[in-house]
Amino acid sequence: MNSENVYQKLPHNHPTSTNVGDILSDLTSKSSSTSKVMNNLKLIHVDRYQSFVHEDEKKKKKKEKRRREERKLTCKQKKELKVYDIPKEAHNYVLFEPLSQLWQGYMANLLMGGNTNFQQKLIKSDFHGAPMTVIQSKNPSYVGVSGIMIQETLSVFKMITKENKLKSIPKNSCIFKIYIEHNKKDYVIYGQHMVSRPAERAVKKFKPKPTISL
Repeated sequence: MNSENVYQKLPHNHPTSTNVGDILSDLTSKSSSTSKVMNNLKLIHVDRYQSFVHEDEKKKKKKEKRRREERKLTCKQKKELKVYDIPKEAHNYVLFEPLSQLWQGYMANLLMGGNTNFQQKLIKSDFHGAPMTVIQSKNPSYVGVSGIMIQETLSVFKMITKENKLKSIPKNSCIFKIYIEHNKKDYVIYGQHMVSRPAERAVKKFKPKPTISL
């Protein structure tokens, strides 16, 4: 088998011009114009360039997301800054009486819709401003505590009493009584059914279950 040298020199009569126009003139027929062919050429975007653009956009979005997350306070930071703590100067029953009147108006609107399934509506409602009394508890010291509910967490109702004292009452171990002026009626609420955050309780589907006696 004869071996050929692939690196051999080109013949002298071979065109060595690297000009694009010269190459096109060699490739195209004599009847066609090289300038016309050049003008009809279309610019093609390389896919790799497009991918670089997308990667830059993704990086920018990640940076913006990181900045937003950095602005948010963590639960630990909120506790350290006492974001949800009610200042002592605000421990005044009279200050929260207008809130209680607003809550009574809120209940009146609910009752105007009819008494059908009112218990379900009551459980899902907002209790900020509700006049509450602890009627039964595993801890005897909580029994009889009465006031306006001014703050609710996952497992605690915080009430301001007429003696201007802030009381934290655990939901799970207490039974509460709520008075509604519109129909002059007391409603009993079992704390163990209320162990959830207000926003979660508003959309929660409650299933009938036996009540455990305290």
